[in-house]
Amino acid sequence: MYKLLAVFLCCLLLEHPPALAAPLIREQALTFPQGATSTTVQDKLKGYQMVNYLLDARVGQTLTVDFAPDNPDAYFNLLPPGSEEALFIGSRDGNRFTGTLPADGQYRIRTYLIRSAARRKERASYQLDINLGLGAAAETPAAFERNLDLLGISFKVHSTDQGSLNQLQIHPSGLSVANAPIEREIDGRVTGADIADLNQDGAPELYIFVTSAGSGSYASLVAYTANRSKSLSEIYLPPLADDPALIKGYMGHDQLSLGNGVLQRRFPLYRAGDSNSAPTGGTRQIDYQLVADEAGWQLKVERVKDS
Repeated sequence: MYKLLAVFLCCLLLEHPPALAAPLIREQALTFPQGATSTTVQDKLKGYQMVNYLLDARVGQTLTVDFAPDNPDAYFNLLPPGSEEALFIGSRDGNRFTGTLPADGQYRIRTYLIRSAARRKERASYQLDINLGLGAAAETPAAFERNLDLLGISFKVHSTDQGSLNQLQIHPSGLSVANAPIEREIDGRVTGADIADLNQDGAPELYIFVTSAGSGSYASLVAYTANRSKSLSEIYLPPLADDPALIKGYMGHDQLSLGNGVLQRRFPLYRAGDSNSAPTGGTRQIDYQLVADEAGWQLKVERVKDS
């Protein structure tokens, strides 16, 4: 009797397998203040939750999206009208999108946590800054602008972000000796900027994250520390190529951010034969600690974690 019941239940399960739990996707229409072309959203996620921000746009309009999460495992994708094939994948391309939209219709800016973080039921709070240019006149990508301040020192960061090579300007204020602006050429566009006191010496550091043009989307760093709040000194981040173990499996698409008192660098790992758009080797995170040595201020590897 029990054997017959077990066989019956197995057949029933084979015929009607239990459905897998789908991610919970919440949808929210984006609205712009009257006469404005930009808007800001502050929101949060937990676990497998996702949010689709719905944006009606026309072909030829220029869209810029800046994403600032407090969890480095949170990202956003941009999906075109009527398709699940993303135009932009945050976990590969970074936290800033600027581009000309290819079609009329409703676009979705989808925020999410990567699968490993979702499994751990992690949380993320974030801010989305969205700018939608009005037609062909707005096809030039928006410049990067950010004002940052900490411990009585302020920085105004501006980058032209108009092509593969750009002009970066840094205007400090509050330093007791030298507040002269810094201007330099960068290879790529600025995708983010942050301020912190990683070494807890009572004087802040400025970190500017740059992503190169092209399919590799290689990350680089421009960083300065305020020496005893008097003047600025540059912070050096050693190239990955200096350490064969660190660069193994690396093909770009890395992201820099601050978290847990360190500079974090994350990138996908590639196995032999992987295409640039489809890495299969997992993810590597490198944590850097800010230290002073004979050569000046450097970011030195504190921990490496592959997942």
